[in-house]
Amino acid sequence: MHGVSLGIPGAGHVSPGTHGCALYAGPTERDQLLFPFLDEGLRNGEKVLCLTDDIEPSEVRERAVGGSDHLGPFSTQLDIQRATDAYLRAGELDVAVVIEVLLDSVKAAVAAEFTLLRTAREMTWALGRPHGGSDLLLHESALNRVVAPLPTLVMCLYDLTQFGADVLIEVLRTHPKVLLDGVMVDNPYFVDLFAGKPAGPGDGAARCGPVHVRDKASHRWESLTHAELRIASHIARGSTNRTVAADLQVSPHTVDGHLKHIYLKLNIHSRVELTLLVLQHRLTVE
Repeated sequence: MHGVSLGIPGAGHVSPGTHGCALYAGPTERDQLLFPFLDEGLRNGEKVLCLTDDIEPSEVRERAVGGSDHLGPFSTQLDIQRATDAYLRAGELDVAVVIEVLLDSVKAAVAAEFTLLRTAREMTWALGRPHGGSDLLLHESALNRVVAPLPTLVMCLYDLTQFGADVLIEVLRTHPKVLLDGVMVDNPYFVDLFAGKPAGPGDGAARCGPVHVRDKASHRWESLTHAELRIASHIARGSTNRTVAADLQVSPHTVDGHLKHIYLKLNIHSRVELTLLVLQHRLTVE
């Protein structure tokens, strides 16, 4: 099977065995990614698994299937679990448990004659765990080897307003695909931690439009003023324009103006693209 649609408008298609991540800021942006992704799997007759803590499972089910008449036997097609219940069985992150959950889910989907297991993983469950950073990166990296040969699609959702910049830098390193400005692309920052070498064009990571735009933007980074760098740093933490204005003791109009100039200088169009550049350049400006 080839060309699995993500269901997210404009995001395109991926192959089975894809492990990707999407960065968003707050519940509204999360829902714009999560529910189209789930609905696409339900409409296509796939097995759909949603692991989340940031939104109640009952709410996910109601919004995903409530009032719909095209889903067939969704009671068996849609599986929604609290991520903490599935992954943190002993109160801490265990990579073996994470992999076991996925493998068991794929096995059950295949046994039930589903062609694909579509998995959405809302990642706030990983916040505040002892040694959460290093363990999280290990488990994300391990998933790449597990997912690749399987009839499954795994999308990890990270909230920019809740995860720190250091974690998000490493998150980018552990996902072969990233949803960037609404399009799923090969991730130029991906590193196969188990192989110990970067993935690049020689490994099949062909670049496409949005990534090329971001590469050009990197060369323009030095044109940003100190004021613009300060605002970019705050935006990358998930702050709203109004919050940035209050933190920097300037007017919201000033922040809006600087942000427009930043976008023009870097030839980018979204806060996510700006955040990726901030992470890439490891910018920290108070």
